[in-house]
Amino acid sequence: MKTFFVLAALTASLFAGPAAGQPFPAFTLEDQFEKPHTVGGQQLVLISFEREVSEKVNAFLGTQSKGFLQTHDTVYIADISAMPSLISKLFALPKMRDYSYPVLLNREEDFAEKFDHQEGKLTVYRLKEGEITSVEFIDADKASALFKD
Repeated sequence: MKTFFVLAALTASLFAGPAAGQPFPAFTLEDQFEKPHTVGGQQLVLISFEREVSEKVNAFLGTQSKGFLQTHDTVYIADISAMPSLISKLFALPKMRDYSYPVLLNREEDFAEKFDHQEGKLTVYRLKEGEITSVEFIDADKASALFKD
């Protein structure tokens, strides 16, 4: 029985995303305007893996001034890999182009395997000089609390 738990723990650790104390993996994603952005040098990385979470984050960011994310050294990523490309092109991207902030779009199916996430939550990576200081899972409608000084 002990062997089972040890194997389960090791297997889980193989599929876990980067954790506090580890470097955040730098990568590049395009925003809704097909402009590339490098992720990893910011202080906050927000990742949404679900449509409902994205809607709440977008509702909050839509009330902020232009340049809000840049001012707060933050990048926002929406995982749209499950969205059919036709739906993305015809409906989602045109709507996103109305946003006053960049939304980095992940289209790779294995993205969710590389980063920790919890159902119904926004994943928040706090970084300092490229190293993860914490990983949080928050209710997306409480995203404004991330930016309190």
